[in-house]
Amino acid sequence: MISLICYYVNTKLGGIELKKYIGILVCLALVFMGLAFVQPTLATTYDSSLDLVNKDPSTWAIIGTIQGTLDYFESGNTFAFTFSATGLEATTNYSLIYYANPWPGNNPGKLIGTGLSDGSGGLTISGTPDLNMSLPTPPDSNMVVPHNVPPDNYAHAYGAKIWLVPSSDYAEPAVTSYQPTRFLFETDLINYTDTDLAGTGVPLTTTITEPAATIGLTVSPPSLGFGNVSVGSCSENSSITLTNAGNVPIKVTASTSAGFYTDCLKIENVTANGWISTKIPVGGHLDINVKVCPTIAYNGTITGSVSFVASFAP
Repeated sequence: MISLICYYVNTKLGGIELKKYIGILVCLALVFMGLAFVQPTLATTYDSSLDLVNKDPSTWAIIGTIQGTLDYFESGNTFAFTFSATGLEATTNYSLIYYANPWPGNNPGKLIGTGLSDGSGGLTISGTPDLNMSLPTPPDSNMVVPHNVPPDNYAHAYGAKIWLVPSSDYAEPAVTSYQPTRFLFETDLINYTDTDLAGTGVPLTTTITEPAATIGLTVSPPSLGFGNVSVGSCSENSSITLTNAGNVPIKVTASTSAGFYTDCLKIENVTANGWISTKIPVGGHLDINVKVCPTIAYNGTITGSVSFVASFAP
């Protein structure tokens, strides 16, 4: 836009008006350029970040082919966060949760947010939910059991676990189906303070202890005999019963002694890395079948052994 501003100047000299007016027409051409003003968008700067990754459930080693990042504030009257992930299952509903040990994570546990992954497995969830609790919150055993030791080696020994799970495997506040190959697990523990809880109750002091986990396994019968078996054929199946005699769920590995049985003893439901595929709950038992299928000739009686090792299965 161009505007013209004109001034007519009536001049005087020494207080006597000139007989002839000198008209001075001053025209100022002001050129105004149109400027587009854009209101900048300010990105939220969170004060903490946590990576969630997929892990090998037999060793809890990080695989890292699927991962996400949780950015969040460590305190506030709401839990302000943004979570983004790639490589997930396409068009699948996911839940971001506070998983409070022990299984199934409802001690007390909390749903943080949900979202639907896109066609390429990308997912973004953000929000400011009022959790009405700090993280962690009693009786979560992660408040007293250190996690700065193997296999975790976390920077924070105590805190809260955050997981991403398919929504079909979760009903707040508990995990309803344990499918670890579909989950993203924490790489550290977090601590969040819900500030609007401060001063609303009577201060209490307590010491929280977790009952010691006892891993127990019994095997019956104590021995098996397979009779006469020819090379190239297999014996009849014999059954071994594994019973969980402890107070936590267990998973079991099976291994055979060196020599003949290493080649010919067949154990049902054992994966390539030696794990028996089914978890055994507290007080439960698992029957597995074993048989021998000789591959080399041997004239006489052959003996061997099978070793079963139990470990905690969350």
